[in-house]
Amino acid sequence: MNRSDIYPLFLELLVSAIRNRPVKESLFENVSEETWSLLVRYAGIQRVNALIADGVAKLPEVYAPPRSLAVLLLLHAEKIEAANRELNRVLTEIVHEHEAADLPFVLLKGQGNALYYPNPLHRTPGDLDLYFYRQGDYERAKKQVIEKRYPLEEESIKHQGYNRGAVHIENHKTVEVVHLKKIDKKLQRKVKEITDKENFEIIRINETPIRVLPIEFNALYLFIHLFHHFVYFGVGMRQICDWVLYLSARHAEIDKKKFTETALEFHLLRPMRVFAHATVKYLEMPPEIFPFELGEYTPYSDLVMNDILDGGHFGFYHSGKKRPAGKWSGRWFSFRHAVQRSWVYASIAPSYIFTMPIYKFSTRLKLTLKDFRC
Repeated sequence: MNRSDIYPLFLELLVSAIRNRPVKESLFENVSEETWSLLVRYAGIQRVNALIADGVAKLPEVYAPPRSLAVLLLLHAEKIEAANRELNRVLTEIVHEHEAADLPFVLLKGQGNALYYPNPLHRTPGDLDLYFYRQGDYERAKKQVIEKRYPLEEESIKHQGYNRGAVHIENHKTVEVVHLKKIDKKLQRKVKEITDKENFEIIRINETPIRVLPIEFNALYLFIHLFHHFVYFGVGMRQICDWVLYLSARHAEIDKKKFTETALEFHLLRPMRVFAHATVKYLEMPPEIFPFELGEYTPYSDLVMNDILDGGHFGFYHSGKKRPAGKWSGRWFSFRHAVQRSWVYASIAPSYIFTMPIYKFSTRLKLTLKDFRC
């Protein structure tokens, strides 16, 4: 059996969970144990195990998976719930510690996105991304991490990663980096306008107030982050769910005309429309949740959804050759893969995708020269 054979079943369970509607039971007549086993594994590839468990819970017993697989799905969901509780606990601890040290930050993505899921504890968690927006605070926060002797990652152009127990945290010195200099300057200016006025939204996790990006900019940022990863290697269904569930909850608060103008300014309206059409067709998302006109449907939406279904979480599970373990061979593989993707998807956003291999090569060269200097 090919993995693609279970895509209709997977999408039906996922849509049932995120749209909170009954499952179309007829699809699950005579589904074999082998098929169910593959579907359960595939839910992990897409990092939506708990959402698939929610969909399965709506099936009558006659159509449900074998008991051993149903129990396995429930165990996955319970682990995800426990991981979210731990992440939220650590996050609230960090908020109190940093506020006491006069180190305010903005929470990016992640646990802020989880609030818009039907069950916030059923979003598979990742890192805690904390943006230190005041001048000098990023370096102060980094010094604090070093003093507490938390295990550190190599610092990147965007952030310093470290581990606090089982939780991975990334202290950001910038919200995002766009490889197009003109667009990146626009992005940094918009972020500065927000931070200068401290124009943040406040959410609550464990009754703790936490700063997040303002609604309209957050809707843009979530797509910038998603599309950045798609261009380089791919995205999975969890990233798509983050975007559409946020828009589903907050679209009425977004100025459609202003948002469309900003999307055009950032050269993102065309790819946004491609992704939006894909979610309307495959995830039953209502067209009205998108703060822009969708325009005409194009086959690129099918191409994008096929890539998402094939690639899984951040594109790590694409069929074909996998990235080798070695540093140099891994970098070369990553560069070649990025170039190949650019030829396939260039027409979606030419200004982003045609220039990406050049940026990728430049980045790889800088890393190589840095290694030699070390």
